[in-house]
Amino acid sequence: MNKALLPILARLHSLQSPAIIDPAGGRLIAAAMDPSPITAVMREINETMLGRSLTFHSDAGPNMTLEVAGRRVLRMAAAEGLARADTCLSAPALEDGQKDDLIRLLHALAIPGRTLRVVSTPISNEAEGVSVGLPVALLADLMLVELNGIEAETPEPEPEPETTEEPAADTPAPVLQAATGASLLGRFARANGQVLMAWMIAGGEEDGATYGPEEMVSHLLGFLEIEGEALSQQLDLISTVPGAPVCIALGANLAVGNGILCARASNGFLLALIDGDSTQTILRAWTAALA
Repeated sequence: MNKALLPILARLHSLQSPAIIDPAGGRLIAAAMDPSPITAVMREINETMLGRSLTFHSDAGPNMTLEVAGRRVLRMAAAEGLARADTCLSAPALEDGQKDDLIRLLHALAIPGRTLRVVSTPISNEAEGVSVGLPVALLADLMLVELNGIEAETPEPEPEPETTEEPAADTPAPVLQAATGASLLGRFARANGQVLMAWMIAGGEEDGATYGPEEMVSHLLGFLEIEGEALSQQLDLISTVPGAPVCIALGANLAVGNGILCARASNGFLLALIDGDSTQTILRAWTAALA
């Protein structure tokens, strides 16, 4: 498997895991027997693309609230039971000078042998304009945390022995299911199939049109069900004309370029997986489609 696709596959794979709601409130992300609760914290941040305020609670007592977006830790909004947190709390936006303190506080929060839960709420108005922060990938590298847990489940395949017969395909080809019609979203998705690994349309005149492996499409649908309201709000914020077609790429700041494309037009949503480092290409294609 192309290792550049691991971040996006890991993100989709996480949607399959059922949420465990803790009686004390919040969602359980690390149990007491978890050998690396810090990994659970970093993966939670890494899977948060839209602006969110994440409050992590440890049953040992400490808690920490981080405002995150696009897999970057924007700032620390609150901390209790954690010594010497003032440096991070006083920073309007976390920068390189605070990364060592943040790592220390994260380790103090995520203590092995204790449970961790998280509560996610909309990001504060003050953090919406923050465009810097610390990349989760950088913090994970410094802490030797593997963000893409799916990697162990997707080993590189063994080389096939040479044969004169054409081998049978192990994986079914992507399936195109298109409703009748030719909406803007449908035309755009089909015209850019070379950089979209999978896509789906919900609502509008091509409601139910999909392309790509069934598993990826089903995860996109699940993502839309969970984040649909937040996506609508985000699109409303960047739309200059109410009801006009609009498009954003979530996670476009990743070094490898993997991300999720979300477009809205005529009461329909297009959600798609962007292949490789084609984020800027697909956004330019959207602009061209509107011309």
